[in-house]
Amino acid sequence: MDQDFPDIKTGNGIDRDLAATTNDRLKKTVLELRSLKDAIASLEKTIVNLDGKNEKLQKRIFWLTVVGLIFTATQIVQVLEIVKT
Repeated sequence: MDQDFPDIKTGNGIDRDLAATTNDRLKKTVLELRSLKDAIASLEKTIVNLDGKNEKLQKRIFWLTVVGLIFTATQIVQVLEIVKT
């Protein structure tokens, strides 16, 4: 971890060393934030794509349920006719 964040020595005094170290940390932070921003954008695209697929799947399941209920209703009518006789 210390290798990722070395103290920078400028040779111009402690205040310049601290400023150079801070600038280095800020640069690394900005680069990491850009990388995270790209990752988030990619993830958002994936979520939108999956949401579209999920919507199609939900519609298919709904219609399969409707068809199943229709078949069940027709079977109940047949059972009632059998029970009557």
